[in-house]
Amino acid sequence: MIKAENILQNRLEYFKNKDYEKIFNIYSHNSEFRSYFESSDKYGEYFNNLIEMFMPESIEIYKVLYNNESAEILFLEKIRDLKENKLVYCYSKSYFVLEEGSWKILKEIRESTLNKGI
Repeated sequence: MIKAENILQNRLEYFKNKDYEKIFNIYSHNSEFRSYFESSDKYGEYFNNLIEMFMPESIEIYKVLYNNESAEILFLEKIRDLKENKLVYCYSKSYFVLEEGSWKILKEIRESTLNKGI
């Protein structure tokens, strides 16, 4: 089984490879993401617009907590704003659940530090 933190690294590669279906599949069926995008095709439409504006560049994982069938990961995400050609730094936290034998993202929280002088 792939560790939860590796899923975040994989997502970065999926973005770079423009593989929105793989991104869609790393989210839990019970996630806010899946309630918003009910199919990979719906997400694909959004994704094609998103990658014209933003592209993730890297993540730095700070803390990983596993608790039976759940996990929390705290990390710094560096995202390139393609319109303004600058990096946006987001402190992020992802919550994972075990679903059908694999870690899936249940919820994510991002806080941009762009306007905070960091």
